[in-house]
Parts: sequence; C-alpha cells; structure tokens
Amino acid sequence: MFEPVNFEGNTLVWDYQIKSVNEFKGYYHWHQCGEILYVHEGQGIVVLNNHTYPIRKGMLFFFQPYQLHHVYAEVHPDTPYQRNIFYVEPIVMDRYLGAFPHRRAFFSRLWKVRNQQQVFDLSSSMDQVDWIYKSYHQSRSRVGGEWEESVLFLLQLLNILDQQNDGEQTSQPHLVESRQLRHAEKMMHWIEEHYIDEIRLDHMANDIHLSKSYASRIFQQETGSSITDYVTARRLKQAYLLLETTTLSVEEIGRRAGFPNGSYFIQLFRKSAGTTPLQYRQHFERSSRH
Repeated sequence: MFEPVNFEGNTLVWDYQIKSVNEFKGYYHWHQCGEILYVHEGQGIVVLNNHTYPIRKGMLFFFQPYQLHHVYAEVHPDTPYQRNIFYVEPIVMDRYLGAFPHRRAFFSRLWKVRNQQQVFDLSSSMDQVDWIYKSYHQSRSRVGGEWEESVLFLLQLLNILDQQNDGEQTSQPHLVESRQLRHAEKMMHWIEEHYIDEIRLDHMANDIHLSKSYASRIFQQETGSSITDYVTARRLKQAYLLLETTTLSVEEIGRRAGFPNGSYFIQLFRKSAGTTPLQYRQHFERSSRH
C-alpha cells in the first residue's frame, strides 16, 4: 500500500544494515520517492514491473516513485535477511547533480524511464559497494555536511551502476529477456489487462493454460502473496493515481480502478491510506500548492 516517506529536511532517508532473523512480512506497496534496496544476505523474491527477481547477496533494486513492488524474504534463524535501504527525492537530487551531466542523465533514466533496468547484480563488486555504504554511514553525522556527503555517496553508487549497465547492454541480453516468464509473471500481465473488470480465477487460469488450484498455489509460491492481494494492491494503486490526476468523483474513480461497490472501495482505501479518498485528494492538492 502507499507508504509516504518523511525526509524531515534530510537529503536521504537512511536505514543501514537492517537485519531480520525470525520473520519478515512483505506486502505490496509504493512510495512518493525513489527507494534503493541493497541486499547483504538473504533469499526470497522481489516483484517489480510484473516480473519476479531473486533476492540474493549483492543484488540492488531501484524502485521508482509510485512504483508498485513487493519484497518477500524467506527468513529463518540460519538464513537471515540483511539489507541497506535508502530513500531519495529525485527532483531534489536532480538539482544537486547539475554539475555532473552524465551521472545526472543516468539517474534521470533510473527514476523516470519505463522499462529502464532497475535490478543490478553487484556480487562481483561487493567489497567496493560495501565500502561506499560504510563510508557514507560514518560521515552522515558531520555537522552541516549531510547533503554534500549524500551527493558524493550517490555519485559513487551511480558510477558502479552505470558501468554495469553499459557492460550488460554490450555483453548480454537484459535479465528479463534472457528467460521465459514464470507462471506468476504471466498472471500479473493478465491482471494488468483486466484489473478494471471482475477478475475470475477460472478465466485467467484458462487463458494461461493452468488449473485454478495450481494457478493460486504457484502464484503464492513464486511471489509470496495471494492473487487477491496483488489485484487489490494494483487497483488501489490506480485509485491513488486517479485521485491525484483527475477531478472524477470518488465513486467514478472506484469504478475505473476496479471497485464497482463504492462503499467497499472507501473501506479498502481507508485501510490502506488511513484516510478517505476525498480527504486524501484534498491533502494531496494542498501539498502540491506548496
């Protein structure tokens, strides 16, 4: 669901060496800003752009603003999930990168461009990446230098990502194009075309040549969530977008997002956002004017 990030005047919101050893409850969500996840250790699945990617040591994921994603980690005491996460306001950071046109252009593609590579395997560069993260973590406490240290950190990280991006474009096909789609990915693509309508599991299963029971089971296995949870999250994501970009009535937005029952839509939205759709729109409009 929508999770706003409060920067409180900082250039980056920083979570360093987070470690889960017993339980990790993943769910579909998005933020108003960019999110960068770097995995130290762990195993599981990331759902992004209707594709699934493995969680493993050295993987870095760049989630664009308002981009729906789901992180599902299989956590046990002997297989912990350890990661670094930071959040960045792309528009703010874009101004800071003005003196570095090449890095600025690459960063702009990362957070703006649809189908831009957002998943990077940095396992061969982990010593270098770990040093960059550790150095930045230690320097954040310097008085008056947070923004400067943040820009330096991002420039160093962008340099590594850009080098790998160039190498992968010339040496091998993109990760998504190098394998067949998993069953869950086929279902997510089907849902993308039909989420506005009533979703019937038998229709979807028939279209992708699976039984209903197997479709439900394999989706849970490959994504760590149910088909119902995914459909609800995708519909709510569309509702947020319509509230922010149109003047349609709440009832009409519910219908266009796949919720024909207005009362049920408002109930689900309140559970997701902590406020009604109308209150959310009013708050968004006030924030946009400042």
